[in-house]
Amino acid sequence: MEQIITIIIAAFLLILVKIILGIKTKQLKQKINNSKLNDLSNNMPENIDICKNILKKLNNTKVKIEEDKNTKTSLYIAITDKISIGNIKDNFFRIQTIAHECVHSVQNRRILLFNFIFSNVYLIYFLLICILTIFKIIKNTSIVSIILLLLGGIWYYIRDMLEQEAMHKAPFLAKEYIEENNLCTKEELNEIINEYTSLNKIGIPLAQFSLFSSTIFKFIIYQIIVIICSLF
Repeated sequence: MEQIITIIIAAFLLILVKIILGIKTKQLKQKINNSKLNDLSNNMPENIDICKNILKKLNNTKVKIEEDKNTKTSLYIAITDKISIGNIKDNFFRIQTIAHECVHSVQNRRILLFNFIFSNVYLIYFLLICILTIFKIIKNTSIVSIILLLLGGIWYYIRDMLEQEAMHKAPFLAKEYIEENNLCTKEELNEIINEYTSLNKIGIPLAQFSLFSSTIFKFIIYQIIVIICSLF
């Protein structure tokens, strides 16, 4: 009964946060599919060249850069000090995306490494308690659940702090890069920046909700495992 109540509360909080943040996934997809700006972006420099230029602006020339054509995901890997750029050539927001990862590369190194290590510890803890509960090795699931929530809260706070900084700085870096390299007309630049602003109004809350829901889903999954194991 205790687990059922916590699942209901957790699900309610998840829905409540989604409503408060005004998550609009469909609108985000529609804005990304801007054929006019996507065509304009295709005529701009290659992703790696853009990345090198923005890193130079940030006084960071040591970070490694690679392009992975097999994924749409771009990320900065702190442990190897490497930026991996996904297959985003056809998207007008690619300069902002690359700028986002460049910002990550110059964030506080200690926090970045802590986030990388703690993220793995958090994931391992989640998988471990699930396995141990299934095999009925863990008896006091309440304490284990509380620890899972605490770890999730810390993970969310650190990750959200890093992402918020990168998401707010990236549009300005992208604008400066486009202006300094005369990649389009002033009117086209204004249109791109307006779309960046509009995109971020939807994307930033969505990113926050994605991180928050990740912690809540882990908690709910564990509670379901506890309920199922109690029946056998």
